[in-house]
Amino acid sequence: MSRSYRVLVLALVGVLVLVGLAQLAERDDPSSSAAAPDTTSAPAPVVPDPVASDVATAPPVVAATDVADADVAATLPAAPVGSADCTITAALQLGSSGPEVTCLEQQLANVGLMGSADVTFDDVTDQAVRTYQASKSLNVDGIAGKQTAEAMGVWAGPAGPLPATDADCPSSGHGAVVDRANQRGALCDNGAISYQFPITTARSQPDPGRYPVYAKDMKSSANFDGQYSEMTHFVAFTKGKYKGARIAFHSIPTLPNGDLLQPLDSVGTPERFGDSHGCIRVKYDDSVKIWDWLAIGDEVHVIS
Repeated sequence: MSRSYRVLVLALVGVLVLVGLAQLAERDDPSSSAAAPDTTSAPAPVVPDPVASDVATAPPVVAATDVADADVAATLPAAPVGSADCTITAALQLGSSGPEVTCLEQQLANVGLMGSADVTFDDVTDQAVRTYQASKSLNVDGIAGKQTAEAMGVWAGPAGPLPATDADCPSSGHGAVVDRANQRGALCDNGAISYQFPITTARSQPDPGRYPVYAKDMKSSANFDGQYSEMTHFVAFTKGKYKGARIAFHSIPTLPNGDLLQPLDSVGTPERFGDSHGCIRVKYDDSVKIWDWLAIGDEVHVIS
């Protein structure tokens, strides 16, 4: 064999060896596209983390209402009308007792404002009523009357304003009550109503409150809207909030011609409610009783 032929054969053998080594290395390389499995069409399933799943689906936590700041409106559920198995027929307040107090306290307990109910309207009941009234945007006075009981769904008393009761009487031995809403007045003897009578008043005054008698005049006169009149048995207990004129119980005014400013049988009627400029008009006989009963310093309680 010639020398050139031997060189050619050795070169060919070297090429074949290099090719074989390259193929062997490719089979052992896991990054080779031929050896790597095709994962694009079948991704590995993801197993959910049970703890993470619970957190994702749990409802958000709602902050509790801060009762200490008196923001209690959102914490008191509305009482559906007629939902209770008891009723209230009269206003209840501190010192009241009986089964209607038990009914009231049951409703307060139902909304979380009291513990167990009993038959006594005490300081705990008073505070619970005030909190309930504030939560329902009612007048906060601690008296569970018509509006408060209606909000609870337990009112079964009169549809109109409530008449005066002994609880409305002043604390003085002799006193009087003015109930503009019902156009009724009352005389009180040591905290109990002893006599009631019809009245004609203004609609906007005097404001509810407690007032001492400060003046008594057997005769007086007035001139409103150019109309002069005279009245008797004038018992003053406050002043008007518009012009500062004295407000008093007195007899129906008499005009210069001798006529009464309003008929006797119209006193206390809804049609005459608002005819007065502020004073409490009464029939003559009632004006005498009021004059004889009330002394300077006795209290008059305007309840509506």
